[in-house]
Amino acid sequence: MYSELDRARQGFNRSQEAFAELETRRPEDPLDASRHDALMHLARLRVYIALGRVAELERSTHAHRACEDVPTRHLFR
Repeated sequence: MYSELDRARQGFNRSQEAFAELETRRPEDPLDASRHDALMHLARLRVYIALGRVAELERSTHAHRACEDVPTRHLFR
């Protein structure tokens, strides 16, 4: 079973792949170029949001583990 952090990492990887795919495809028609630029902007935002979600979950996971681990070490010495 995947954790929320694992799912966030998978989402980040998918958004990066989608952005990379858009970067490689450039339209020849000027009318399509405007739409493509908008899609690139949206994909870039999705990557940024996904990265922020992963970073926040990593921070909260590390903080949770730190709070959980320290007291038990001092109690059983």
